[in-house]
Amino acid sequence: MIRERTLAGLASARRRGQLLGRRKGLSKAGEQKARIGESLYKEGKYSVEQIARELHISKTTLYKYLRQRGVEIGASVEISVTTT
Repeated sequence: MIRERTLAGLASARRRGQLLGRRKGLSKAGEQKARIGESLYKEGKYSVEQIARELHISKTTLYKYLRQRGVEIGASVEISVTTT
């Protein structure tokens, strides 16, 4: 009975045009942490674990923020070696 009423309420809300679920995007605080995390990650001075600890977020969240900002993760720098 509870399930039926819940589904009926959700259907009614959709008919009225209400958006359901979590809002897309980040909060202002999340956006700020994403920017800081991106700059620290690009510097390459700190490990992902250190950055996450400093921002008080998990490593998974940091990676999510980096992907959302279009940062290439784990990109290794190619070094060209010439032999003579």
